[in-house]
Amino acid sequence: MDANGLKFWMLADAHDWVLAGEQPALRYDRERRALRLASQAATLPPVAPAGTEAEATARLELVPQARDAFGTRAIWDAATGRIMATGALAGQVPIWTAPSAAEAPTDLCVGTDGVLYVAVNGGVTLVDLRDRWDAVSLSMPGFAAWRLAAAPDGGVWVLDRDQPQLARVTGLPLRRRVQVEYDPDTPRPCEENANQPRLQPYPHATFAATARPVGLACSPDGQVAVLCWQTDGAPAIVRYLDARGGWYEPCLLQGVTHPFSLAWVARDRLALLVAHLDNEAPVYPASPGAARVMPVGDYYPLRPDRFGGEPFMHGLTLPPHYATSDEEGSLPLHYLSLPSFPSEGEARNQTSLDSGSARTVWHRLYLEANLPDACGVRVLLAAEDTGAAPTDELEWHEHQFGPIFNIAGEQNIPLAAWVPHPSEIPHHPGLLTCDRSPGKAGLFTALIQRPQRKVKTLRGRYLHVRIVLNGDRRTTPEVWALRIYASRFSYVENYLPELYRETVFGPEADAYLVDGERSTPADFLERFVGNFEGVLTMLEDRVAAAHVLTTPATIPPEALEWLASWIGLALDSAYPEERHRRLLAAAPTLYRQRGTLAGLTLALDIATGDGVRDGRIIVIENWRFRRVVATILGANLADETNPLLAGMVVSGNSYVGDTLVLGDEDKKEFLALFAADLDVTAAEADVIAALFDRLAYRVTILVHNDVQPQEQGLIQRIAALETPAHIITDVQTATGSLMVALRSLIGIDTYLSPKRPPGPLRLGTSQIGVRDLLQTTPSLDPRLDQRI
Repeated sequence: MDANGLKFWMLADAHDWVLAGEQPALRYDRERRALRLASQAATLPPVAPAGTEAEATARLELVPQARDAFGTRAIWDAATGRIMATGALAGQVPIWTAPSAAEAPTDLCVGTDGVLYVAVNGGVTLVDLRDRWDAVSLSMPGFAAWRLAAAPDGGVWVLDRDQPQLARVTGLPLRRRVQVEYDPDTPRPCEENANQPRLQPYPHATFAATARPVGLACSPDGQVAVLCWQTDGAPAIVRYLDARGGWYEPCLLQGVTHPFSLAWVARDRLALLVAHLDNEAPVYPASPGAARVMPVGDYYPLRPDRFGGEPFMHGLTLPPHYATSDEEGSLPLHYLSLPSFPSEGEARNQTSLDSGSARTVWHRLYLEANLPDACGVRVLLAAEDTGAAPTDELEWHEHQFGPIFNIAGEQNIPLAAWVPHPSEIPHHPGLLTCDRSPGKAGLFTALIQRPQRKVKTLRGRYLHVRIVLNGDRRTTPEVWALRIYASRFSYVENYLPELYRETVFGPEADAYLVDGERSTPADFLERFVGNFEGVLTMLEDRVAAAHVLTTPATIPPEALEWLASWIGLALDSAYPEERHRRLLAAAPTLYRQRGTLAGLTLALDIATGDGVRDGRIIVIENWRFRRVVATILGANLADETNPLLAGMVVSGNSYVGDTLVLGDEDKKEFLALFAADLDVTAAEADVIAALFDRLAYRVTILVHNDVQPQEQGLIQRIAALETPAHIITDVQTATGSLMVALRSLIGIDTYLSPKRPPGPLRLGTSQIGVRDLLQTTPSLDPRLDQRI
C-alpha cells in the first residue's frame, strides 16, 4: 500500500499468466523468472526420406551407453557378453557379465545412488559400483523392462515397450557384512531392510493404442518424459508424467515422425536424435500440457564425421552426451545461438483482478521489463462488474511500453515513461535480473486510461489484463512483473475546488471520441495532475518507509556494516549476509547478556545458523558434570591425569537432563554424595570444595561432528569474545551417539536430527567405524581410484 492508501496487484509468476494459442508464442522462463517470446525455429526439420522408419527401428535395438558424473562410461560388448567400463585409464575393463549369451541387456544406466542398473531378461539388475552388496535382480509378472532413466532422488524409471507401461525401481539392499546371531532378547525390526529394492508399477500411466513408446528420460527436477511414435504416421508425441502418476495430455512434436532417442538438454528442453539427421539434434521446449510444440530457434549441432548413430548416453549431468566413433567416445550436446522468435505473442491473466467495489478507479501501471531496440510491450486492460472478460475488442484499452512506440506509436495511446528507480515500492531492489538502462530496461509506468473515450477514467470492480510482446524475430522483450494500483487517489478531488471536478458521467462519459473531438477539460486536468502525483507519491513512499533503511531485516546489504557501526558492532567476514542481519537484530540482547551463559549460547546460535537450537552445539557449565562427566559425548574418558575422569570409560549414571534417573529407584544412592545436608568432616568438606572449585568458572562447548570443519575456528572466536576473562572455555568435538545406560544425557550428548548417510573418510576428521566409511568411488570404471 502506498502513501495514498492504494494497494496493488502483481502479475509476475508462471501461474499468473495463461499463454494464448494452441502453440503459444510466449514462454515463461523459470530460470530468469520472466515472460518472453518463445524461441522457435524458422523452419521445421527436413522431411524424412523413405526408409527412415526402418532405420530408426533398427537403432532402437542398440543398447545405449551410460556415463557417470566422473566422465567414465559403460558399454555393452555383445561379442564378449559383458559390460565394459572405460574412461579412467586406457583400454576397457569388464564390470558385469551376462548370465548367458541369450540374455543381452536392452539398456543400462548409472543412478544417483552409485548403482549400475541393467535392463536384462525382462527385469532390472542392480550392480553396486562400490561392491557393498551382491547384484540383485528384480522382475514383475507381465512386465518386460526395456528402457531406463535415472531418477534424481535415487533408483530408476523403467519402460516396457511390449505391453506399454511404466514402473520404477526404488530401494537398495543392505550392505554385505558378517552375519551374527542376535540374542533372543534383542529387539529387532520386523523387516531388517525397511527400504529393500522393489519394482513398482504405475497403473495410471497407460498408453493409447495408437502410441508406441520408444524413449524414456527424466529431468534433473524429476520430470519424466516418454517419447512415442504414432502408428498412423503422424508426428511423434511426448507424454509427461504428472504428480498423480498419470499423464498430461500428449504433446505433438511438429516436424519429426520417428526420432529414436530422447534426452533432457536443459530443465525445460528436450533433445531428439533422428535417423535422417546426422548433423543436428532437434530440440523442443518441454511443455507439459501443451498440445503441440515447434523446435526451438537455437541450433544443436552434431559432428557427422564422429556421430556413431547410437542413442543418447544415459548421464547424471547436463548437457547430455552422444556416442562418437573415435577414441574420445562421446561429445556433449551444446547449442549455437541462432535466435529465432515470433514477431508477436500474447498472454492474459489467469484470474481477473477483483477490487471488491464497482466504484474502483484503476490508477496506474508499473512494468519491470527489458525492452531492447525494435521491441515493445502492449498492455490491454478491460474493467467491468461481472467477472467475465469482454469479447468486444473495443472494450480493451491499450497502453504501450518500449522504444518502437517512441517512434511509431499512436499519439492518442498512453505511452509509458521510464522511471529512474529499481522499483516504485520504496527501497525495493526490483525483480530484474539484467542491468537497468534508461528507456530500455528497468521500471516503466503509465497512467491507466481509455484512449478513445470522452472521459478516460477506467472504472469497474474486475480488471482483465492482456499483454502482447512484440519483437523483430531476433530479439525478445522480457517482462518480470506487472503491477496495477487502485483505487485512484485523485489530487483534483482531494486538493482542488469542486469546480475542477468531472461533470460528465454515464453513457455520455463512455461515448467514443469522433474526429477532432477531445476529452473533457476535467479529464485532461485529472491526467495532467497525475503526472505530478506519480512523482510525488514515490517520494512520499520513500520517506514514509525510511525505517527499512535502519532495520536489520530490510537494510540493503551494502549498508549492513554502516548500521553495525552505529552500535559499535564489528561484523565477522565469516558470517553470511543472513547471519549479519540476525546478529544486528539480536545485538541489544547480546549486549545485555554478554558474559553470561545465555549470551554465549545466543552468540553461538547466530554464528552457526541455529547450531545450539538444533542440538549440534551444546554449551554446558562444568559444575553440572560432577561424577556423570563420563557420560558426556566426545570427552576423553580414559584420561587418567584428569582428576574428574580418573580413567573412567563406562558410567552407570544415565540422566535425562540433570535430575531424572534412567534406572531402578533403589539405585540412586550416589546422589547423596552431593546432598546439601550431608554431615562431613572438615577434610571431606575441603575435598568436596576442591572438586567444586575445579569445576567452577569453566564451560565446555560440545561440537557434534555434524558441524562443518570451517565453523570450528568461528566457534573458538565466538567463545573467546563472549566469555569473561575469568571463565575458561573448552571446545570439544563430539562423535559418539546415544547408548542407553552408558551415555544418554539427552540434550547434552544426544540430539534428534535426520540421520546423515555415511560419507567418505576424511583424514584428521573422521573416525573409522563412526559413520564415515573408507569406500571406493561410485565410478563406472573401477580404475578411477587408481588414477586418483
